[in-house]
Amino acid sequence: MEIASQPIVSDGVLQSFQICLGITELVAGVLGVAFNIINMIVFFRLGLSDSTNISLAGLALADIGVSLTMLCYGALNNPLVFRTVSALDAVDAVRYIVLGISHILFSRIAGLLTAFISLERFLCVTWPLHVKSIVTTQRTIFVVLSVYVFMVSGNIPTWLVNRIGQRLNQRLNVTTVGLISSPNAEELENITIVINVTVQMTSFAIVVVSTACMINSLRKVAEWKKSSNLFTGHTSSRDKQLVRMVVLISAVFIVCSFPSVLVNGVMPFFKEFKIKGREKNLFIVTTGFCFMSQLVNAIVNICIYFSMSSRFRRTCLVMFKFK
Repeated sequence: MEIASQPIVSDGVLQSFQICLGITELVAGVLGVAFNIINMIVFFRLGLSDSTNISLAGLALADIGVSLTMLCYGALNNPLVFRTVSALDAVDAVRYIVLGISHILFSRIAGLLTAFISLERFLCVTWPLHVKSIVTTQRTIFVVLSVYVFMVSGNIPTWLVNRIGQRLNQRLNVTTVGLISSPNAEELENITIVINVTVQMTSFAIVVVSTACMINSLRKVAEWKKSSNLFTGHTSSRDKQLVRMVVLISAVFIVCSFPSVLVNGVMPFFKEFKIKGREKNLFIVTTGFCFMSQLVNAIVNICIYFSMSSRFRRTCLVMFKFK
């Protein structure tokens, strides 16, 4: 019975993991914030009269949130800095209430906006003559703002039922500053969990399906134009470039989102696998990997834009006086 009661990840393993992860989070977080600030500046310079620029600027803002929370995670993720029990309990509370929930919030916003961008591009390929009247600048602004408002509203219940204050550390029988939850916390937190999981799964599915359909449509158009001998060379090259960009964006998002999708899929089957459960250490390690994969997605976007968009690349070079 004693062996069964032991957590899968020990406190020692967790501490070593947090030290290594903390350094990585600090460096990657700084890069993510810097790169996405550049992204936002470039999209504003390119002009927000284009609906795609609006969507990508909204995505860059969400990625700044993802990167900033991970940067703060890195600062708080070093157990050597906080040696006392009281400090560690307080840090755990801040990581959960302030950083953890905020990180998930921005990640879900980024996922929804990525899904919207993928769907918009699919419509552009499938119905090029009608999409401009459907996806207008005003509607895009409304969609981006609605995504932010919806996701913030969906995470409010978790903030309402949790706070930081003095509590009894039952394991050591001492009073510390840590996480305090209201009696109905689990019920209200489940609302947020359902919203976040549903949003993530839906976004993931939309990106995969819309991208696959768009690639198929582009190939059909390219084959038709090739058989008709209409502007074969120029159009084929442009179509291939668009296909490569879409495949790259889709692949990065899918790969970086898959760990989190997998974890959310198995969580309902393991009741102790949560921040307040017996497998708290395993939960922290697993979510650490998931958060890092999402941060990687936020960082590499600038590389995709720079390599695939001549306007983005030209604006960047002018900004930094390279051209």
